[in-house]
Amino acid sequence: MKLSEIKNHLSTLKNIAFKLPNGALVQPHFHVTEVGRITKDFIDCGGKREK
Repeated sequence: MKLSEIKNHLSTLKNIAFKLPNGALVQPHFHVTEVGRITKDFIDCGGKREK
């Protein structure tokens, strides 16, 4: 997804909320400076590749 697509989508929303891994929402007074997605690529002890 391009940044311009994200900006267009965000402009259509009334509220924006970020959910933490434990399911809790980030409090509205927090200042979110980064949002990211992490992809893990690894090889286990048996040589099997995982993603």
